[in-house]
Amino acid sequence: MPKRNNWKDLTKREKFLVTMQEINNTLIEDQRLTKKEILNLYDSEIAPYGYPSHQEFLLYQSLLTQAFNENILNGKYKGYKNAPTMGDSFSKNIMTSYYITDAFAHSLFRTDTPDDYDFIKQAMSLDVLPVINIIFSNDFDLGEDVCANIRRMSISKREEELNIQVYSGKKSSPVGYEFRIPFVEHDCCQLCATQENFSKNNIGDRIFYKTLAMAIHKNSITEERNKLAEDCVIAFQNETIPKVYKFVINLLCLLTQQPDIISVQKSPTKYVSTNNKGFNNHKVNNVPNVHWLGADFTTKVQYSKEVSRDLSDVSRSKPKKSHWRRGHWHTILQGPGRLQKKLRWFQPVFIKGNKETALAEGN
Repeated sequence: MPKRNNWKDLTKREKFLVTMQEINNTLIEDQRLTKKEILNLYDSEIAPYGYPSHQEFLLYQSLLTQAFNENILNGKYKGYKNAPTMGDSFSKNIMTSYYITDAFAHSLFRTDTPDDYDFIKQAMSLDVLPVINIIFSNDFDLGEDVCANIRRMSISKREEELNIQVYSGKKSSPVGYEFRIPFVEHDCCQLCATQENFSKNNIGDRIFYKTLAMAIHKNSITEERNKLAEDCVIAFQNETIPKVYKFVINLLCLLTQQPDIISVQKSPTKYVSTNNKGFNNHKVNNVPNVHWLGADFTTKVQYSKEVSRDLSDVSRSKPKKSHWRRGHWHTILQGPGRLQKKLRWFQPVFIKGNKETALAEGN
């Protein structure tokens, strides 16, 4: 059995096993994972090239969870505002991860959500839930945002709400954020209810304490780190939640309309790195397939002089500057007498302005 006293000599897999067994000591019996469950969780995914390592993510989250739980047990959060009293645990259920392409992810972020709340409500009750994990590539960039380098997103369904977890930052040590999307009545502002829920349930405080868990555990917390963590939580609530909300709603709605956006391929490898240098490998048995979101999706580009019959490509004016035309949902009438209504997604289109059009024609 690997031990912490020879930590530097342990493989990543052994470090994860040791840390998870230490986490078990902070949990009640029903929340603890057996050795077999721990190792099955570690070997449950092999990320394709260009995407964050599943194993490195789990190892860092286990170290963070261990520090967080021990801080609670040792009373290190006492005196803090809305201090946490319950620790975190890992699920015993292994969920499939979906690797999303950059172009498809950007398109969902650039699309306004549907106006039809009944359609949204139907999408939020999808059979693919209660848990779906979305993995973004190492190169994905959301722009100027506290979660610019978003790497992973988890969507889980509870009785009256969706729970959203977002991980952003360095590949090996992403920062975790969380919020909930409550099921609202009729056409009430669901985004407003989401942000109100974030404040009402003090979710930001728990994010703050978990983010600083290792520093507090080592007694190395500083006012500067405190202030940075506070600013990140505020920015997440005001700027990031509206963006991620759109992404989540658009993705779930699209899964009801175009389930073929999911494709499956065999994993190209059966090995994962056992250390940070990557010289040694560990073979994984029964490697799961890789599930893709938007593998065949391509970005649409249109020149300003072009006019298409497709509603998504209609350009009534000739813009001088290149720009993105936002994606949108549109009601389509079909069937006998065109009495049947169906929502259809029109993806964002990049419009090249007059200058770029002229250059293209010249070439």
